[in-house]
Amino acid sequence: MKIIPRYDEDFFNCVESHYVSYWKAEGIPVEYMFYGALEDTRNVYDHFIEKRDNRWLFHDKKHVLDDIHHFGLTLRQERIETFQEAEPKIIEALDEGKIVFFFIDGYYFKHRTFTYLQKHEPHCMMISQLSHEGGKKWFIQDHAQPDFFDYYPHETVEKAYDDNPVEQFVKEIMIFDIDRERAANPELDQIKAKFELWVHECRDDFKIYQQAVDFLEANRADISKVEEELEAYQNAFFFLYSSRLLFSRFLDVMNIETSIRESLNESIQLTDRVRKLITNYKILGKISVPKITEACGRLYEIETQMIQTLKEELLTQKI
Repeated sequence: MKIIPRYDEDFFNCVESHYVSYWKAEGIPVEYMFYGALEDTRNVYDHFIEKRDNRWLFHDKKHVLDDIHHFGLTLRQERIETFQEAEPKIIEALDEGKIVFFFIDGYYFKHRTFTYLQKHEPHCMMISQLSHEGGKKWFIQDHAQPDFFDYYPHETVEKAYDDNPVEQFVKEIMIFDIDRERAANPELDQIKAKFELWVHECRDDFKIYQQAVDFLEANRADISKVEEELEAYQNAFFFLYSSRLLFSRFLDVMNIETSIRESLNESIQLTDRVRKLITNYKILGKISVPKITEACGRLYEIETQMIQTLKEELLTQKI
């Protein structure tokens, strides 16, 4: 039985995160899929600050499933109303050495301490084995912080599947078929074309950095009154940091010659720095507005120039 290690990212939702981890464990070079990970900051501001949503519900970003055919991956996705009906298909896939992805209600799983017997919440997990030793049980893999790899009784898994909130895509199992020959020879020309299209269409204004500064300046006298919005900015900058980190991995694996490397690395460091400076408020009860202002000013400067440079390099065929 294969344990699927967590792929190091804080960008995707639970479904995409498990998919990416699985593909990587199967030898798929997932970094090529991150050509559009440098997420538009206008979408980030709208989602995290205006709507106060979390990254699990961030639907505006490019979906990794859009590109899986370039890597020999095919998704079999089937809506099945009960676990009893799904079980034969799950067993068939496991017998073929595959991993099965499925949705459950986190209310029933002890390792999900923030939902167990507290609230009903749809979540995606992986099944990798069925055992009858000491009773019928399923080996569950869940990148849950901390990651979980262990057996759950059949009754728990069945209940969590059947009692899952009725929402779109919830009563489903997902299985990937892998064409190994195509996976070993991904269609990188198609990926490069999509990257070039992304560069051409990018129109980010990077106003989020000044908006963060304006928010802090307006509330610096008593941050305690706006802690909820401050946490929203913390989540936004964590997402920005992760998006830039994944984009740098794409440039690395694609071996793209571009002059933005140094600026991109600085952007990764600065977005992480702002996030940590905001996090310090929870620990120390104070926040350094001047340091955040300086970092945000620099981010606006270098990221605006980064996109302009990419466009110019594309026009002159330097990338």
